[in-house]
Amino acid sequence: MRQDRSIEAFLDDYGKATVLVSHRFYQGKVESFYIKDMQGNCNDCIIRSVVNHGDYTQYDCTVPAELKIGDEYILVDNHGLQSILQYRFIVRTRMFDETFKYDGNDLGNRYTEKYSEFALWAPTAHRVECLLHIDGHEKIYIMKRSDFGVYRLTIHENLKNATYVYLVHVNGEVYQTTDPYAISCNSNGTRSAILDPKEFVSFKENNCPAFEHPVDAILYECSIRDMTSSSTSGAKKQGKYEGFIERNTKNNGRATGFDYIRLLGVTHVQLMPVYDFATVDEDQPNRQYNWGYDPLNYFCPEGSYSIKPNDPLMRVNELRKIVSSLHEVGLRVNLDLVLNHHYDLSKSNLSNTVPYYYFRYHDNGSLSNGSFCGNDTDSCRAMMRKYMIDNIKMWMNVYDVDGFRFDLMGIIDVDTMNEIVRAAKKIKSNAMIYGEGWNLPTYLSDENKACISNNAKMPEVGHFNDYFRDSIKGKSSEGDSFLKGYCTGDGDLRFNVANSFTGNVKTENSVKIFQEPQQSINYVECHDNQTSWDKLKDCCKEDTREIRLRKHKMLIASVLFSQGVPFLHAGQEFCRTKLGYHNSYNLPDSINQMDWDRMIRYEDIVQYTRTCILLRKKFEAFRLRTTKEIDEKISFEYMDANILAINIRHNESKWNCSGMKIILNPFGVDRQFHFDEQCTVLLDENGLVKKLISSQDIQIKSYSLLVCAIM
Repeated sequence: MRQDRSIEAFLDDYGKATVLVSHRFYQGKVESFYIKDMQGNCNDCIIRSVVNHGDYTQYDCTVPAELKIGDEYILVDNHGLQSILQYRFIVRTRMFDETFKYDGNDLGNRYTEKYSEFALWAPTAHRVECLLHIDGHEKIYIMKRSDFGVYRLTIHENLKNATYVYLVHVNGEVYQTTDPYAISCNSNGTRSAILDPKEFVSFKENNCPAFEHPVDAILYECSIRDMTSSSTSGAKKQGKYEGFIERNTKNNGRATGFDYIRLLGVTHVQLMPVYDFATVDEDQPNRQYNWGYDPLNYFCPEGSYSIKPNDPLMRVNELRKIVSSLHEVGLRVNLDLVLNHHYDLSKSNLSNTVPYYYFRYHDNGSLSNGSFCGNDTDSCRAMMRKYMIDNIKMWMNVYDVDGFRFDLMGIIDVDTMNEIVRAAKKIKSNAMIYGEGWNLPTYLSDENKACISNNAKMPEVGHFNDYFRDSIKGKSSEGDSFLKGYCTGDGDLRFNVANSFTGNVKTENSVKIFQEPQQSINYVECHDNQTSWDKLKDCCKEDTREIRLRKHKMLIASVLFSQGVPFLHAGQEFCRTKLGYHNSYNLPDSINQMDWDRMIRYEDIVQYTRTCILLRKKFEAFRLRTTKEIDEKISFEYMDANILAINIRHNESKWNCSGMKIILNPFGVDRQFHFDEQCTVLLDENGLVKKLISSQDIQIKSYSLLVCAIM
C-alpha cells in the first residue's frame, strides 16, 4: 500500500472489496467496515479473511454487489478512519467489459462550424469536465454521463483550433488529461486540439503500382529526423517532416533524402515512430534525441518534426504531405506503432481516464512489465482492443498509410492482431501487418501471445525472422557481437542458411518456422542493435576492409534473394555505422544521422543493392507466394568446402529460363563447380554481369554470392 496512507480500499470485483490498513494505525487491527454513498446511505461490509503483510493488514470483504459503477463511495472502519473506495480490479472482470463495452465510433471530438461534440469513455469516473482553451481564455464545461459510461458534451460555438483537457474525477483524485482519441495536440502534447478536417491538405495523385502479395514488398526502415539531420543531406529543413520530402537535395551531385529513396527501388517506406512521443522537447528539439519508442499520445503526430510544433494543424498536414509525396512517386508507407506500453503511466491519458483498465497487472496487483519499459498494455480488455483497432483505422483514414509494423508485438494477444488485420484489410485489401514476434515475459499465457511460435494462428501477420538474421549474419545482442553467421564466416551454418533462404517454410528436412513465406520478414539489420557494418568489424576483425565489404554485399544479397519479405535498414546499403553502439535510441544526431558522405564513399554497394532489388522485382523465382510452391521448386546442393547452392525451379517464361541458382561462398578461396544444367551468371561480387555467357562450369570468387539463370 502507499506509504502516505493509513487505509486504502479497492473494489476488486462485484461484491468484493480489498482493504489495506497500515500498522501505524491501531497496529492495523479493525473489527468492522461499512460503505457510505454520497447521499449518506450506509451498508455494512462482511470481513471474509484477514492477512498480515508485515507493515499492513489486508482485509478481504464482501460488499453490496449492486454498487453503481461511477458513483463515489467511502469506506469507514470502526475507528472512524475513512478511505475512498477505489475502482480497481473490478474493471478487469468480464462483467465490467460486458456492461460497459462501447462499440461507437464517436469517441474524441467532432468539429462543425456551429458546434463541437466531445465523447470520453470513463465508466468509473463520477464526474468529468472539459477545460477549454480558446483565444487565450479558459472555461470549464461539465460533461453528461450517458450509456456505457461515455461522458458527452456539445458546445454550440465555433471551436476551430481550440485546445482542451479533461478533468476526470475518479478514485478520489482529479486527473487532468488529454483526450485519448484526439488526432492532434499542442506542443509537447499537454492539450488536445479541435481541428477542421476541411483544412487538411489534399492528397496528391497516388501512383503506387499494383501490389498483389506481401512477398512483392521491399521494406525500407528510416527515421524522419535521421534522413536529413546531417548537413551532408543538403536539406534546408533538416530533421523535419518537410525536410524529408524536399526534392532535388544533393551531396556532391548525388541525390539524397527523398530522391535517394525514390531511386533505390524499394516498394515500402517504413517510418520509425511518427506518433507523439515523450522525451524530446518539441519546443527545443535539438536539445534531445530519441527514436520515439516512448509513446505519449498514440493518436497524434510527433511535434518535434514539425516546423511549428505548437500548431496542431501543421503537424497533421506535414505528415499527410509525407505520405502523399511518397505515394506520388510510387512508394507505399508503413508506420511503426508502439501500442505495447506507455512511456510514463502517470502521464497516460488512458490510465488517467480509467485507472487499472488499459494496462496489464499480475494477480498480486503489480504491473506486468514484459516490455521492460515499466508497463504493458492489455489488449485482452475490450476497450483496449478497440482502441488499438481504432488507432490503425485512424492512421489509414486520416493519413492514407498502407500498413503497420508492431513494436514488441508479443505483448499483444493473438485475437487482437487478427482483428487488426481484418480492420486494416477492410480499408486496404493489401495492407501489411507485421511486427516483432518475440516471446516476452508479459502476464499473458504463451498460447495467446502474438509471437512467432503462434504464427499459425495469425496467417496474415508477418514476423521479423531472427533465425534468418542469426544464421546469415550472426547473433545481434551485445554479448554476441563476436559470433559469426554463415555469410560472415561460419560454414557450419549452411544448413541453417538453406532453411533461411526459404523463409523457413519448407516442410521436409528443414527448420520450419512459418506457414507461408509472407510471414517471414527477412533482415540482417534494423534500428535495434549494431549496424551490420559495425557487427562485421567485431566478428571479422581479422579481415581486411575489402573482405568486409564483400561480406557486407553478401548480407544484402541474402536478404533480397530469399523467399519471404525483404527488409532493409536505411543506410545499410552504404555501410551505415553507429560507431559500434548497440542501442542508439537516445544518442545524438552525430551517431544516428544518415551520413551522406558514406553514400558517395560506398557508391558501388549502393549500386549493388539497386541491382539486387531490380533482379528481385524482375524474376518471380525470388518471390514464390506459397509454401507449396517452395516445397516443389526449391532444392539445395551442399557442395565441397561448405559452399551452398540453392536451386529454384520456376519457369520464367518472360526471360526464357527455367529457374534460378544462388551460390554462396563466404570463404577465402575461389571455387569452380560443374553443374548438370547450363547456367548464366546474372550477378556476381561486382554487381550486374554485362557479358552473359551460358556454361555448366561456374566459378565463384571468394566472399561472394552468385545469381545464375538456369537455362
